[in-house]
Amino acid sequence: MISYSKAVKPALLVFLTSLSLSCSDNEVEHTGILDHRPEGKDGMWVIDGKSYSVTDEVELDEDHGPITAGTCVELEMEDGEVKEIESKEMDKCQPKQQ
Repeated sequence: MISYSKAVKPALLVFLTSLSLSCSDNEVEHTGILDHRPEGKDGMWVIDGKSYSVTDEVELDEDHGPITAGTCVELEMEDGEVKEIESKEMDKCQPKQQ
């Protein structure tokens, strides 16, 4: 049987709690340049060279301009499925100056 000191138990509890929180948080955001998209929503979208499968249920937010090739976009995914694609201002896709 493993025995933990009183100091280790709280630290272990905090670690396990943070681990379970990060595992249950399945939301991912990616900002990049749209390389290619199908004529409609449904199909393969390519952002920064990576392909994403998009369905007609995905929300398109074009507040910062139309979503066309060369546009800066933010892709939001949940549980591995694309939920929203939003146009962004081009400076959001520029490398940050050090």
